[in-house]
Amino acid sequence: MNVPLYVVLFAQLIRTAAVTGSNRVSPEQQLLEANISGRRTGRLYCRVGIGFHLQIHPDGRVNGSHEPNQLSVLEIFAISQGVVGVRGVFSNRFLAMNKRGRLHATETFTDDCKFRERFQENSYNTYASVVHGGRRSGRLWYVALNKRGKAKMGSSPRVKAQHVSTHFLPRFALHERAEHGFTIAERGQEKSKPPPAPPPPHRSPSRAERGQEKSKPPPAPPPPHRSPSRAPAAKTSISTGPRPSQPVKYWPKFRFG
Repeated sequence: MNVPLYVVLFAQLIRTAAVTGSNRVSPEQQLLEANISGRRTGRLYCRVGIGFHLQIHPDGRVNGSHEPNQLSVLEIFAISQGVVGVRGVFSNRFLAMNKRGRLHATETFTDDCKFRERFQENSYNTYASVVHGGRRSGRLWYVALNKRGKAKMGSSPRVKAQHVSTHFLPRFALHERAEHGFTIAERGQEKSKPPPAPPPPHRSPSRAERGQEKSKPPPAPPPPHRSPSRAPAAKTSISTGPRPSQPVKYWPKFRFG
């Protein structure tokens, strides 16, 4: 049975369109992949209480853990100038804040996942929601943890940029520190010192050199060492004879009254 060529080509086009439609990416993902730049993989450390690392769970919960683990490995990427997104590497969820100020994690990237990153004077960073905040007061809603490591409500009046619960210190991996200009070498990779240069090979003197050495006069002996002589002491004469007698004079004593 002969099948026209255009029928075969049409069937292939339909099959290709079906495969492309099954692998179609959502508009949010396309926008995210187009704008993602400056990826940083590491952890966000909050110094509140005993110190906690921000972690994102696969079920959407957000809290802090004192010990670093795989849930606290985060990827921070830039959306625009000063605006970043936070994604959990293990959970593959994005950090978000709803209209009530509650922190949670979502599978898709939305406007709730955009946070404004600011650098503080104490070398810590703060992350405030771009979409949500106090409309009347104009106050920003920040990502914060309490002393027990639980996520705080961003709408709480106690959550401020000056409070320690909103301060996070990014801790990035070693390989990314090397990309930013810092090279960290392990003990096995340390550069060993170059070995010292070998000494020149010993060469025996020739017959002419031996004859010249024999013809040279022997060196003169050094002059004998002399200690500095002391000057002779002056002689003093001591007379042992009788001394000449001298007259003794007596002065009279006068008494008044």
